[in-house]
Amino acid sequence: MPVLADALKYIPLPRIESRNADRDFWLDNIVLCGYDILPENIKFHLESDAELSILDIETKASKTFLVIQLNKILTEIKDVKFWFRKKTVPTIEDSGKVTFRIKGNGARLKLTYNVEQRAEDKAPRIVQGYATFDISDFDIEFDKTTIKHDILLPMFSNMFKLTIKQQIEKSVEENMNGFMSTLGHLMTSSISQVNRPFLSGLDLARKAVKSTQFAQVYEKRREKLE
Repeated sequence: MPVLADALKYIPLPRIESRNADRDFWLDNIVLCGYDILPENIKFHLESDAELSILDIETKASKTFLVIQLNKILTEIKDVKFWFRKKTVPTIEDSGKVTFRIKGNGARLKLTYNVEQRAEDKAPRIVQGYATFDISDFDIEFDKTTIKHDILLPMFSNMFKLTIKQQIEKSVEENMNGFMSTLGHLMTSSISQVNRPFLSGLDLARKAVKSTQFAQVYEKRREKLE
């Protein structure tokens, strides 16, 4: 977790641009800074997409995923350079600096890894990770010393707020996906040093399903069909 927290402290994002019939804008010099990742807002759990045969009560195919979820991440994107032009009446054009501050429930970062363990493996391997990033809501704060339309521009900011939100989320996901492989190797190494069965809970759950009365009923039904 210290490695992951450190990765969130400085995430440079590519330039954001948007053009349509009503307005054009771009944002540049974008760096996301995450802070105050509290332990109670970090969740770990295993998921399985096991395919079960109702008749045979056995696992046909199974994948196990390790999910790490960081909730209520407080973030801000400071001193972003921007240019904006509104083409419809009243037309305006402006440029300067703006800061985005995440509010409400903050942002959520979800990391999902495929967990594999072959018969010859002494410990599970964490592979093929991907990230999803969601922003609940954010405020736009213009540096009014850098803009000409200090009243009109904030009024029109909702016109491009959703586009900015979606592009920031996409950029963070792409940035974190580049880091996922390194983090996966670190976690695999840590797990291999812990002398305990990482996936025993899922194995026990499958055995429990097979031993239930539900399974016995269908076992008898299968015998009759045979």
